[in-house]
Amino acid sequence: MNLDRIIALLLGAGFGARAFDSKKAALARIGYALVGYDLLRSGIVGQGAQFFGPAGAQQSGLAKGTSKTKLKFEERRVKTIAERVAYVHEQMILGTRDPEVYALAREVLSRKNWDGNWTTPEKNAKAEMEALFNEVRARARYTLDPVDYDAFQTPRKTLQLGTADCDDSTSLLGAMLRSVGINVRSRIVQTTGNTTWNHIYLMAQDYGNSEWISLDHAAVGKPPGWEVPKSMILKQRDFDVLEKEVPKLSAALSAP
Repeated sequence: MNLDRIIALLLGAGFGARAFDSKKAALARIGYALVGYDLLRSGIVGQGAQFFGPAGAQQSGLAKGTSKTKLKFEERRVKTIAERVAYVHEQMILGTRDPEVYALAREVLSRKNWDGNWTTPEKNAKAEMEALFNEVRARARYTLDPVDYDAFQTPRKTLQLGTADCDDSTSLLGAMLRSVGINVRSRIVQTTGNTTWNHIYLMAQDYGNSEWISLDHAAVGKPPGWEVPKSMILKQRDFDVLEKEVPKLSAALSAP
């Protein structure tokens, strides 16, 4: 048994003992018990118990990137901004049908508080948007593309690598939202100081009142609803997500 596991066992025992201290508040005792359990399991099995995930709950197998992740590159040339957006949407549509992405979205929304109530209220589209947005922010660090080409990742690959730029996070978050019944579209903008379209982010529709809400993963530190200030926008255009953007959808879904 290595030193890290011994330390985890000792800390776990200490936190566990505090859980039985009747002088502590009930919520504090529950917290001590959960942390103690996590540390004890870590010491016993030799790895984190995975009780505390990126957003404070259990992680799925997609939570961790690995140096052994296999990368396969396919070059695709696009002539127009519409073609580029269509390619992002293609990843999003296929990601909606990815069993692991589908399961992750439901894992996030089915988490419960310590009292047994849902962390994300039911039939509350804004709460669902925020929960999934925060999950993507926690799992995918904003990272620029290589200096000599644009790289587009599938939603599953983004989760595996733990990095994304604006188009990758648009396809991932869009796939997760669509998989739980929330309609989305993409918004592209050209901002001051740029000679062409330079940013894409997601717009999601509240199924309760049809309001469209911006979700910009690249706006680090900004909450759902934040958008690029109008004073900085030279051009703006919205694109709906259409199934026909993947002309051979059935073949793509059956591909390895």
